[in-house]
Amino acid sequence: MAQYYYHTKDMENRLAGEGYSTAIGTWVDGERIIFGEIRIPAGTKAEPHSHPNEQFIIVLEGRTRFVIGGEEKVVGKGGIVHIPANVIHSTEVVGNEDLLFITAKDTSWGIQGVPASDQKS
Repeated sequence: MAQYYYHTKDMENRLAGEGYSTAIGTWVDGERIIFGEIRIPAGTKAEPHSHPNEQFIIVLEGRTRFVIGGEEKVVGKGGIVHIPANVIHSTEVVGNEDLLFITAKDTSWGIQGVPASDQKS
């Protein structure tokens, strides 16, 4: 039987950026979209990385300093971020509040990225 309904409280938290980020959360892998709720604790960050799938983020709580393709911007609650495929990006939580966001990625690749330090020029 297909599953149509999920609740984040009933799902296992998983690392969303193993080896380069403290991001942890829950997500569902659909046929064409990965959709989830991710938290990055205050005082931590996601190191520069990229992935071959496009990503959208909407911030629910907290503030973060994104650097996408060399362009820096602080984003807070209600901010929507678009990260094109294969663009190196990073984020660092600003202030004392955790960053909580909803993310959507296409399924051409998984939730994990590749650290910029591991990429060939």
